[in-house]
Amino acid sequence: MKKRVNTYLAIALTTYCNYQCFYCKKGGESISKERETISFSNIKRIISNAHECGITNFRITGGEPTSVTYFGKLIEYIMEFKDTKIRINTNGFKILEYIDILRKYKENIDIVFSVDSISEYIEGVHFPKYLSKDVIKITKVLKSNEISVRYNIVVTKLNQCEVKLFVLKSIDELKVNVKLLDLNKFSEYFGYSNNVKGEDALNLWKELFVPMSNFSEFLCEISNYSESDWTTQLISKGHGIPMSCYFRGNNWIQVKDSTRGAKYSEFCIKNCILYKTGNCQEGVFSVFLSSNLVLHLSGCNNNEIHFNLKGKKDRQIKKAFKDLLKLLD
Repeated sequence: MKKRVNTYLAIALTTYCNYQCFYCKKGGESISKERETISFSNIKRIISNAHECGITNFRITGGEPTSVTYFGKLIEYIMEFKDTKIRINTNGFKILEYIDILRKYKENIDIVFSVDSISEYIEGVHFPKYLSKDVIKITKVLKSNEISVRYNIVVTKLNQCEVKLFVLKSIDELKVNVKLLDLNKFSEYFGYSNNVKGEDALNLWKELFVPMSNFSEFLCEISNYSESDWTTQLISKGHGIPMSCYFRGNNWIQVKDSTRGAKYSEFCIKNCILYKTGNCQEGVFSVFLSSNLVLHLSGCNNNEIHFNLKGKKDRQIKKAFKDLLKLLD
């Protein structure tokens, strides 16, 4: 099978997370809301089939993936395959437990920290993923071992006041790349009460949403040069939400701006009611395995192209991958 250079499989290993950030939802990135973790035997079989379908890039997420007992063994397993790369999305609270494994494969691994603020509290709201002394220490340990690190910051009305200082501190002091993301529109959030749904969820999104254009002038001022349609190595420019990137020295700031629209497949445009009614904001950019073993496109709520891999044979798993990969071509 031909290697798919700019396609990755994202895997939500678990719905468990030690934090409940107000802008997140039950299950984290998984479409499942149940408290569950994929078994090691299941994830190995699915990764093996994905690799046979040409996928060599994997993004490990959750929930919090480092909380899964087999996390280290999973990294070792993926690296047994030829030409594989791994991106790990984490809040970092256990990442140094795996420093030996990360150091071993540092050429093919990068770490993406969720870090949302400099302050732990802003306007009385708790930001558990703030740039604490522990996060800075962990970052420095990873950097000293030549492991690539990026900070992801979800920008809202609350933390927008710290974005400029956060970016400069990350780039200039810690030498870490940064990605700014606007707030996803969900049908539910943890919110401030851990249970915000329906109309209340929409109102919370409207209350907190900040357009990324607010930071364009600042980013132009501090950067050496920029690109308006840029992406990291795991995704092609023809997929998903167009990204802008601003370069400062040897580091960069990437911006995900959902107001720029997204790129879709012909299937989406012709067949998907969610696309036609304007209820899809992610576009088509990666294949995603949720914690309940449902394979789908990242951010896609169209059940017609959700494939439950539970109990399926290898040929059925491969067919599910091939059906979704066609939408990326």
